[in-house]
Amino acid sequence: MVDVIYNAKDVPLPVEQHVTVVVHKELVNGRAIDKAYFYDSSKGDYGGSGPFDFLVDEAIERAKRFASDNNITKVVMRAQQP
Repeated sequence: MVDVIYNAKDVPLPVEQHVTVVVHKELVNGRAIDKAYFYDSSKGDYGGSGPFDFLVDEAIERAKRFASDNNITKVVMRAQQP
């Protein structure tokens, strides 16, 4: 089972391997939309994939599936640093 943890920017990330979902705002047709990408903490954050970021709900589901497929027990959501 995969636990989803909602983490504030000022709280340290877990030290054990986890999947991080990075949520950020993207301007689409003049309005801000929450988008997200995810990464494996053991491989590092490479900044997502630009215009191919997912909507937040889809990113969470994909991150949970990735974690499950790779025997990772935690998914941590956090807002992108400014």
